[in-house]
Amino acid sequence: MTRTIRVLLADDEPVIIRGLKKLLSWEALGLTIVGEANDGNELRDLMTTSQPDLIISDISMPGCTGIDIIKEIHDSKRQIKVIFISAYQEFSYAKQALQYGAMDYLVKPVNKNQLEEVVSRAVSIIRQESEGERNKELLTHYERKNRIVTIEEMLDSLTDGNRGVADTLIDMGVVTVSSIVSICLLEMDEDAERSIRWEERERKLVEFALFNIIKETVDQLGNGFVFRKGEQFGILLQHENMEEMSRLAEDLHYKINSFLKLKVSIGIGCPVDDIVDSDHSYRSALKSLHKKYFQGLNQVIPYDVALIEDTVQVGTLSEIQKELGSALTSQNKERVTELTQSLLQNIRLLAYGNKNLAVSTLYNTVMLLEQEMLEYGFSMDITGQMMYPLLEEWSRFSTFDQVGEEFRQIVDRMYLQIVGRMNGKESAPLSQVKSYIEEHYAENITLESMAALVYMNSYYFSHFFKKHTGQNFKNYVTEVRMKHALRLLLHRDLMVYEIAEQVGYNNARHFSDMFKKKYGKLPQEYKQSFKEQ
Repeated sequence: MTRTIRVLLADDEPVIIRGLKKLLSWEALGLTIVGEANDGNELRDLMTTSQPDLIISDISMPGCTGIDIIKEIHDSKRQIKVIFISAYQEFSYAKQALQYGAMDYLVKPVNKNQLEEVVSRAVSIIRQESEGERNKELLTHYERKNRIVTIEEMLDSLTDGNRGVADTLIDMGVVTVSSIVSICLLEMDEDAERSIRWEERERKLVEFALFNIIKETVDQLGNGFVFRKGEQFGILLQHENMEEMSRLAEDLHYKINSFLKLKVSIGIGCPVDDIVDSDHSYRSALKSLHKKYFQGLNQVIPYDVALIEDTVQVGTLSEIQKELGSALTSQNKERVTELTQSLLQNIRLLAYGNKNLAVSTLYNTVMLLEQEMLEYGFSMDITGQMMYPLLEEWSRFSTFDQVGEEFRQIVDRMYLQIVGRMNGKESAPLSQVKSYIEEHYAENITLESMAALVYMNSYYFSHFFKKHTGQNFKNYVTEVRMKHALRLLLHRDLMVYEIAEQVGYNNARHFSDMFKKKYGKLPQEYKQSFKEQ
C-alpha cells in the first residue's frame, strides 16, 4: 500500500497559504497537508512535531528565513524535500537554496502547472527514496537473520565433531581463540499425558517462548550463543570463570520455572580450552542431561555429578535376584523389601546414564522371578496381566524412580499371591497342568492331552480350568507362548520363523498374527520400536 506524503505549508501571508491549498488537488497527488506555519520559528517547531516529507515555504519570513531552515535540514541529514517560493527574484537566495538541496525556487504569483510539475517531481523522488530505505532495512534484516541461522547451523555442525568450522566462526567474530568454552543442553521435561494434550501449534508457541527467554538471558552476558540441537536447546558460552556456566544454567532454570511455569532439565558439559574441542563438551553435556532419568526431572545437572554409593553392602545382581526369589517363596516380607531396594540400587549403579539398559534389566528380573516361582510350584503370569506390555509401559516412563515403584508393586503382588495360595492351596491337578505347559510350551499341547494328564475328560477339564484360572485353556497356552516369544524377540538375535518354532508355532504367519493381537504390533515392528526408544 502506497503511503501518503506529508506536506507543510509556510508563508507569513495567510492569503498565500489559502491560495496554495486551493491551487492543487493535493489528495489526488497522494499528499496530505499536515500543518501551516506563519513564520520561520513556527515552521521549525512544526518540522519536529509533524514529521513532514515535503515543505513548501516562502524563502523570507520573520523569525528565521527559509535558508536557515534548509541549512538545518541539510546539516541534520533529514530526508525532507523543500520547495521555496518568493515575491522577488532573489537570485542570491535561490543560489543558496539550491546549494543546500532545495527542489526548486518558484516566483510569486505561483503558476499552477509549474507548481504541480515540481510537486509531482518531489513526490516521485520521495517515493523512490522511501522504497530504497525500506529495501535497505529489509536487506539488513535478512542479512542479520541469515547470519544467525548460519551461525546456528555451524554450531550444530561443530558440536557434531566438524572441527573445520571453528576457524570460520573465529573469522566471523562469533568466538575468540583464548577463552574457555562450555556447552550446556536444555530440554523440556514432559510426561506422556501432557505430550498428548499439546497440539503442534501449542508446542511451537511454548518452544518460541522458551527460545526467547534463553536467548535474552544469554545475550545479556555478551559471550554466548544459542542454537537448536534437535529437540534440545544448546548454549555455547565462552568464559574465564569456571562457575559462569553453572550460574547461567541456574538463572535460566529459575526464570523458566517462574515465568513460563515449565519444568526443564539442563545438562552442563565439561569446559574445554579450545573451540575445536566443543564436541567433547557437548557430549559430556548430553551425558549430564541423560542422567536426569536417574537423578530426577527439573534440575540443573553438572558434568561431574557422581552417584553416592549405597551404604548397604549388596552382592552381585544375580545373587540379589536369586535371594529375592527365595525370600518370596519363604514369605519373608521384611527381606523381600530389603532385597527389592538393593536390587533397584544395583541396577541404578549398573545402568547409570543408560535408560534402555535399566528398563531391560529390571524387566528380565521380573521374568526370572516368574520362572523361579514356577519351579516352586507357583505359576503367576504377572506380565501377562498388564494392560500394556510391561516392557513398553516401562519404556514410556520419564524416570527410573517411576519404573522402580512399578517393580515394587509387582513384587508385592507376587508376595500376596504366594501368601494367598499357601493359605488356600491351589489344586494339585491345576499346578501340574500349569507346570507342564511352562516346560512344554514349544510342543503341541492340546486340551485333550492335558485332560488325560490329570485323568479328566475333555469337557470337565475345560470347565475346571476356566473356573480356577478365569480364562479358557487355549488362551492360557497362547499367553504363555507369547510371553516367551517376547523374551526371545528382545534378547536373542533370531528370525521370526525361528522364534515361532521355539514357542510352538509351525506357521510363522500365524505366529505373527497372534503376536500382533497380543502386543499391537508385528514382531519386527515391536523390536524396532523398542530400539528407537
